[in-house]
Amino acid sequence: MNNTTITPEDSAVLAWLCSVKNFNGRLGMRFINSVPKPSDILNLPEDILQNMLPPAALNAFLKAKKESSVNSIQDALQRCGASFVSYYDSTYPNHLKSIPDAPLGIFYRGKLPSDSIPSVAVIGARSCSEYGAHVATELGSYLGSMGIQVISGMACGIDGISQRAAIQAGGTSFGVLGSGVDVCYPPSNRPLYDSLLINGGIISTYAMGEPAIASNFPPRNRIVSGLADAIVVIEARQKSGTMITVDMALEQGREVYTVPGRITDRLSDGCNGLIGQGAGIYLSPEIFVTELLESLEDNPFLSKERLHRTFNGTEAIPQGLSEDQAAVYSVLSLTPLNIDEICEKINSPVPYSYSQVSMILMQLMLDNHAKQVSQGCFTKIL
Repeated sequence: MNNTTITPEDSAVLAWLCSVKNFNGRLGMRFINSVPKPSDILNLPEDILQNMLPPAALNAFLKAKKESSVNSIQDALQRCGASFVSYYDSTYPNHLKSIPDAPLGIFYRGKLPSDSIPSVAVIGARSCSEYGAHVATELGSYLGSMGIQVISGMACGIDGISQRAAIQAGGTSFGVLGSGVDVCYPPSNRPLYDSLLINGGIISTYAMGEPAIASNFPPRNRIVSGLADAIVVIEARQKSGTMITVDMALEQGREVYTVPGRITDRLSDGCNGLIGQGAGIYLSPEIFVTELLESLEDNPFLSKERLHRTFNGTEAIPQGLSEDQAAVYSVLSLTPLNIDEICEKINSPVPYSYSQVSMILMQLMLDNHAKQVSQGCFTKIL
């Protein structure tokens, strides 16, 4: 392409091309970049195409021209309320532009993740343990309450549990599918699929109507990790789809955290192995988010004002707090503080005593405004 100005006609052609098997990546990008504008590809004679495309890709392209049209793809999108954004559009996620083999375009329902808000991918075993389900629920709920976007694959087990928890906590989540965005997979997660349409979005690089076949999931995983600032692995066998996602995340330069487990538990083999290779150790939602926000200070896409408010505890004081409660709440943050530290930080002409702050903290915890994360140490709940 000669420029990056995308017209509606260009976008429609790109959506059609991304519906052709194997063209939504490096191959499609090279193909489009070899012509002045996207619509030119539809008028290229076969002898020219032979010099531009490998034989298998040429056959797929010519077959698609016979079986579908630009208008048919647009009609399919419109029927289920889906949208398409190409690599050349301003609304294309910046997180994906930097990854190897960035998709030429994305199909989605609902919304796309915001580049200005931190995103975390939570991934793990489909057949998870009660322990894994507990950790996924706790993390998803905390991320949702903090306004941090949760990215996952909408699968059974860890993926779906964390996404449901984030939504139930009032947050947003995005499901990346190994099928078309109009195909709910697994079917048992239909309630989650419907919730994501309202409280986030459904994303795919595959054509409308594409079934969820096994070969679609490894390429899908690069989008899960690519959309995230960091990845948390909660239970994974040594050889699993989760570990494929981790490999892609490391290739993309993403931070990887993992939940440690018992050495006798096969569901923890992958996690413990990653710790041995230097992955970050996930200890609690509060500690993880504190480390995440610190690491994102230099991220050019994120809202620095939002990071500053979240990390330094300068969010608005909740309504209904007494003057003393507001004074204590205002110095709490995501970094755990003990009572002596809280007493020192309170800005008041009259010092607050240890016992006074203890009583106030107890009331804040009862009202779900504060939390004790370890013996004698407290954080705020936003």
